Amino acid sequence: MEALYRKYRPAQFSEIVGQEHIKRLLKNALEKRMISHAYIFAGPRGTGKTTTARLIAKSLNCEKHQFSEPCNECSSCKAVDSGSHLDVIELDAASNRGIDEIRRIRDGVNFSPAMGKYKVYIIDEVHMLTREAFNALLKTLEEPPEHVVFILATTNPEKIPPTITSRCQVLDFKNIQSEAIVNRLREISSIEGFDIDTEALVKIARKASGGLRDALSILEQVIRYTGGEVTVQAVDEALGLVDEVVIANFVNSILENDVHTVLNITEEVYIERGDYDTFLTQLIEYTLEKKTSFLTSLALEFFGIMKDLKFSEEKLLIAKLLFANLAEKFGSANATNPEAMPKDRKNSVKDGIKTTEHLEQNIGKNSHDEPVSSKKPPLDEFPRAQTKNQINEQMVEQVNKPENLPVNVEKNAKNILPTATMEVLEELKLNGDLSIFVGLSLATVYENEDSIRIVFDESKQFSYEVIRERKDEIAVLYKNKTGLNREVIVELSNEIQDPVVEKLKMLFGNLE
Repeated sequence: MEALYRKYRPAQFSEIVGQEHIKRLLKNALEKRMISHAYIFAGPRGTGKTTTARLIAKSLNCEKHQFSEPCNECSSCKAVDSGSHLDVIELDAASNRGIDEIRRIRDGVNFSPAMGKYKVYIIDEVHMLTREAFNALLKTLEEPPEHVVFILATTNPEKIPPTITSRCQVLDFKNIQSEAIVNRLREISSIEGFDIDTEALVKIARKASGGLRDALSILEQVIRYTGGEVTVQAVDEALGLVDEVVIANFVNSILENDVHTVLNITEEVYIERGDYDTFLTQLIEYTLEKKTSFLTSLALEFFGIMKDLKFSEEKLLIAKLLFANLAEKFGSANATNPEAMPKDRKNSVKDGIKTTEHLEQNIGKNSHDEPVSSKKPPLDEFPRAQTKNQINEQMVEQVNKPENLPVNVEKNAKNILPTATMEVLEELKLNGDLSIFVGLSLATVYENEDSIRIVFDESKQFSYEVIRERKDEIAVLYKNKTGLNREVIVELSNEIQDPVVEKLKMLFGNLE
């Protein structure tokens, strides 16, 4: 079976999908004999750059219809299609990027065409040429013989030297619209006799991201997987996509701070697929489709995780830590900003909002309904924050005052959010081990004169195990920051509570 993208490669300008501005410009130039001596075809992959270059070569050398739509019947047109035309020279700059290849072109341009009337040099991925090769091409490109046309195709035009660009006519190819891709896929499916759903075609077009060649390759892959009948589910299975129900459940679990579900899905995806590239791409697309600033922020977090995992060896471990931390972060933000959430998510945090309101109403009382000591700051000293981290930052200065420390805090503890810990986290975030960074972020850290005490809630069992195994490394990190040799103690407690609530209790006592 011949590849679909080769079998259905456009044979005339009118068959090119999209790129109407390119087709109009070139057809007018051919009809008026105003062809430029050099072009740069710039644009994403699979949008028709090389195909258009070959059509120009066919039109310039067509024996029947020169300077118009090629006939595709003469020996010249057939030779271009088969790649055997002596005057149409194609060079892949990705594998032939040196000065020697360009010197051969420079020496060959002075010879007259052997089969047709024009010699056409098509250099694909021209941005891959070396600087010396570009310099060798420069003079020839500026003043080629009248029978020579250069067409330089590239996906990265910004890498082409300005001295080259200024000597060429630059044509920008655009991504093809999904609707045009779907129509072309439907037309080819009808010709080939494929039974395919429109929804499946739409999914293939979206996956191709504006490239028709990619869309045809995906269609061929799905057809070979199913044997002919194509549904949305078949597309997911053939391409290794995660079911959209799972994607929605995963995002909702993050918004609910349901770490258990988040970790289960994270592990299942890795076991089934071995990596997270496709999964994270789907998560980004899903959150962006909602078009809310809150979920756009979540999409940015997914993109950051994608970069962090790209070259990580322990992908599963790092992914669990990062996703768990994300659930903690965004689950907390939801409780303070429910309007940013989808409508079907708001009810799930109403109870949390009521709890917060109750907490605020009782801030001025302790467990015995007695006024709180005047030494303790009133609530209005803490501006309303959007996340727990912001609340922590606002409260830490008051919490660390000796008169505000509760009885149950270790007497030798220097502070609740130690400066050294913040410095260690910052260093880990920029240059260090992400598993330690995420683990410490999920713990409550106490710095004592002779020890570093790291306490995890029982729900953070996984992070507890990771940090316990790495405590020697953590001791070294603190020593580098403070110069003190201190023992690192890692504990698991069933009494530790939400950091915000815990600090409020430290300031105001237990609240009913």
